[in-house]
Amino acid sequence: MDWLKTIASAAPILGTVVGGPVGGIVGKGLSLIAEAFGCEPTEDAVASAIKADPQAAIKLKELELQHQAVLIEWQRVQLQAELENTKSARDREVAMTKAGTSMGWFPPAMISLVVTVGFFIMLYHVLTMQGEPSQAAVLLLGSLATAFAAVVNYYLGSSLGSYRKNNALEQQVSGAIRSTGKAGGI
Repeated sequence: MDWLKTIASAAPILGTVVGGPVGGIVGKGLSLIAEAFGCEPTEDAVASAIKADPQAAIKLKELELQHQAVLIEWQRVQLQAELENTKSARDREVAMTKAGTSMGWFPPAMISLVVTVGFFIMLYHVLTMQGEPSQAAVLLLGSLATAFAAVVNYYLGSSLGSYRKNNALEQQVSGAIRSTGKAGGI
């Protein structure tokens, strides 16, 4: 996935679109890059074209600048999908709790508890190890740290952060559309 790092470092908005969670948007991003590099719109073809072109970073930045308004709109769609995913999980929890069943809050709470306790136990284990920690221990700690961050975001702020990102992106899209005088797909 070095080609994704190349895209993200040269053209961050384009990198977010291509590395994002919404398949249709990722496909549009790949098609845009493939057109610029004269290759098929597949991950392998795009990766090969980027690796083979010494001017790839410049081409990617130019591509991002040319299509900035569209890319920001695609990025907004991806962020909206992530926000809806989080919102639906919380709505399900609330609805089940209102219905009087513990199945609304119990599974997320138990998973959160296991992740939190596991993270701190593993952190303690790695910090108190004699000598260099094993690669497996560090890998497990990294995975638990990511899961712990997701737990904290779920209970303490993911929606607010997503809401703020969404508003910021909408303002960027509006500004980009006003400056170019158009919006739409490629």
